[in-house]
Amino acid sequence: MTDSVPIATSALEMPGYRLLFPQGWTRFGVDEDSERDVLVRTRAKIKRMARPDIDFALTASIKSAFRQLRSIDALAMYLPVDVAEDSVIPMSITASRLLDPLGLPLDDRITQVFRDFGGDFLGSDRKIVRWRRTIRNLDGLPGAINEQVNYAIPVAGTGRKLGLLLSASIIQDAQKTIDDETLEAIIALSDSIVATFTWVTGREQ
Repeated sequence: MTDSVPIATSALEMPGYRLLFPQGWTRFGVDEDSERDVLVRTRAKIKRMARPDIDFALTASIKSAFRQLRSIDALAMYLPVDVAEDSVIPMSITASRLLDPLGLPLDDRITQVFRDFGGDFLGSDRKIVRWRRTIRNLDGLPGAINEQVNYAIPVAGTGRKLGLLLSASIIQDAQKTIDDETLEAIIALSDSIVATFTWVTGREQ
């Protein structure tokens, strides 16, 4: 899937961007109708697969992600809802605006990412800041763990006051976590998707 988001019309609106996803990934809005659509489609696939062991992780991932998206200035959610049955993974990727609450430049926030969360750069061009967090005791999901990978991309021409935040959430059952090899493979997939990110010019719309 190639996802293109329309280009902005003012300085602090999000410019257009493009991401390339593996076959079977779908873009969704962040409203309650989209959440219900995703849950119905996901549960139907799990039922066909006879895989109750992954029902918790996928359902928790979806509910947690939509709850978070509706609490922030979110743009979209991306999910692998139409992949082959042997390729289902408990990961979602969300896109949202990254803004300082006081309208200040994001410099201090990014400095904190490097200082407190071991931030680094994705790619040699050093345009995407990447960091990982392990989040426990999720709101409404006490039995889940979110292994989260975040990517911050500054928007040129905004005085570093606006960025795009892409967040990959890998939800696990705290009592039955994913093995390290599988977890790192899922994170590598997330990195490979975000590495395709490009801003879209008006001529490319």
